[in-house]
Amino acid sequence: MTNPSHRLAVAAVTLTYVAVTVGESILAPILPIASTELGLSAEEAGRILGLLSASAGVGNLIGGGVLSKLGSRTSSLAGLGLTVLGASLAAVESGVSAFMVAHVLLGLGAGVFFAGGIYSISALSDSERRGRAMGSFGIAYSLALALAAGLVAVIGPTAWRGVFAIAAGLGVLAIVAVMAADLPPRSHTPPQRWVAGLRLLAVPIAVGGAAAVAQFGLVAFVPTFAVDEWGYAASLAAMVLFLGRVLSIPGKAWAGRLSDRHGAIGAARIVVVTMLVSGAVWLLSPIYWIGAVAAVAFAGATGALFPVANVVAIERTGGQGGLLGLFRSAQMVLAGVSAWLVGLSAASAGLRLVLGIGVAALAALLLVSQTDAEPQHSST
Repeated sequence: MTNPSHRLAVAAVTLTYVAVTVGESILAPILPIASTELGLSAEEAGRILGLLSASAGVGNLIGGGVLSKLGSRTSSLAGLGLTVLGASLAAVESGVSAFMVAHVLLGLGAGVFFAGGIYSISALSDSERRGRAMGSFGIAYSLALALAAGLVAVIGPTAWRGVFAIAAGLGVLAIVAVMAADLPPRSHTPPQRWVAGLRLLAVPIAVGGAAAVAQFGLVAFVPTFAVDEWGYAASLAAMVLFLGRVLSIPGKAWAGRLSDRHGAIGAARIVVVTMLVSGAVWLLSPIYWIGAVAAVAFAGATGALFPVANVVAIERTGGQGGLLGLFRSAQMVLAGVSAWLVGLSAASAGLRLVLGIGVAALAALLLVSQTDAEPQHSST
């Protein structure tokens, strides 16, 4: 990517990813604080996490269509507009209803952007270094997650709405950058390729779905687990999540290199084994600080799985906008359902048991075969 216009485009897309992800990811670390002020139960908190993920899934379908019809610039601007609107609403309005609506908008914003984002990075990178490029792009996601958790960890309990104001400001800055950048043209999915394309989505959805379930249904509850099970203060619990998201930064670079060296499915298996081991220690260790270290490792490995899933999706769909949107939509639907089920089940069965079942279920990804469909290479 020596072309200066390509570098500007990559910078603009990366900043957009940071902005929409900060808006989307504030909820998890802020839940212990917001739940107290808004009077949210564990079930209600899980419902809002589910709405966030479900709206992101709907946004992915919309974003894939926008990418196919109008190109990545339009899909990026649409996602940013929704993010700024949702973050502004959360920053200035009070009450549970406004909080829910704000997160529906934030989920839509992140979803509308996604297909155009990974398509742009793929189009602007060399095919033999696609894993590294996607890993580097994924680092922006980790930085955004860490920024959201870090802001919550350092603010006072009464100033938590200011984090949403910062997210709105980032969105405005990204809009300016996207307007100045030369992003790739549209990625159209011809009708005759939809049937074949849908068949190729099984493996991307399996890998991406596992990452999303772990992120929204397991990692999202790390702060709540730390408060309820370990007796941590809300700020310290948020710091555990913050450290995990920081760890995912080198983790994504590692996963990208694994994808280029061993293939995306091989990389996924290695990352999942890491998640299984660290997840078991997190939930079973009687020594709290060891459990916290393991939770950090689990969150870091979970983040590393996302760029691997994106490489699988790009390779097997050929970068077709509609199919990329459908891939991410299915991924986020699984995330939303898992978040809702964890919140609902934890109220009766206990959070530790429910999270343990979720971690164990990740072992199913080790059975995914790399030979069920040949990758489809993008023409970009």
